[in-house]
Amino acid sequence: MKTEVYTDLEIKEFAAIGEELRPESDYMNDWVFHFNPYTQLWNAIPRNVCNEYWSNSQHHAVLRSKHLNTLLDMLHRTKGDTGMIEDLTRGEIR
Repeated sequence: MKTEVYTDLEIKEFAAIGEELRPESDYMNDWVFHFNPYTQLWNAIPRNVCNEYWSNSQHHAVLRSKHLNTLLDMLHRTKGDTGMIEDLTRGEIR
């Protein structure tokens, strides 16, 4: 199977994310997106653990979802803040 990796600038062209990626959305530059065809999941990988991800796709810092838009929405709501993302996934932020 072919594995594809997209940058945030390539994703904005085909993903309906509700807001355009603007210069003030520069927090998106800190994330790499990868679709795993074996698990059928999209992965949002913090750029600082990207190399580790290729050795361990189950890295604790990686966000996973069946839908790319779910990951994009989560990143936009939290402005890419990993602490807020953890709160959001625990249900502490609505």
